[in-house]
Amino acid sequence: MGLNFGVSAGAGLLALTLLPATGCSWLFVTRPPEPPIPGSPRIECTTSVASPVMDTVAAGLLAGLGVATIVAASPQAIGAPCTDYCGLFRGLTAGIAVGGAVLVAAAVPLAFSAGYGYATTSDCRQLKEAQLACVSGVEASCAPLRGSPSLQGMAASETYVEGAECREGNTCFQGRCRE
Repeated sequence: MGLNFGVSAGAGLLALTLLPATGCSWLFVTRPPEPPIPGSPRIECTTSVASPVMDTVAAGLLAGLGVATIVAASPQAIGAPCTDYCGLFRGLTAGIAVGGAVLVAAAVPLAFSAGYGYATTSDCRQLKEAQLACVSGVEASCAPLRGSPSLQGMAASETYVEGAECREGNTCFQGRCRE
């Protein structure tokens, strides 16, 4: 009964701990659109780091609880002497240690979700700032919104490349940008 109970308890604990492992950032953080991005309307994406912070806290708590559970499942780890009753509880302590390992494993996807959330919200904030600066007339800020460097505009006398644009005020004539 001891080992089977431990395995059953570990499987139940796995199901319970993987439930929140989807990660708030993967569920609630909206990515910014891919370039090219127009000057208006405003970009709609998530700038708040609330979801990644929640993922970070949850991952830390799960990992900490898992490590504490693994340590607590081993009586020798805390300096308790093993008596004649150790054999009776060996299956139970193994099941508890497996549960602790499951808790630690459940923290991993939450940590990845947090990383995704931090990176995505940072990208969103940068693009929103660039969009605002571009609309305000700071031409250099428009480059990240346009995407590839070839779409940033070509100077007069540069040879036209398909998919590129001439800089504002220049026109394309016979494959060259002209003022």
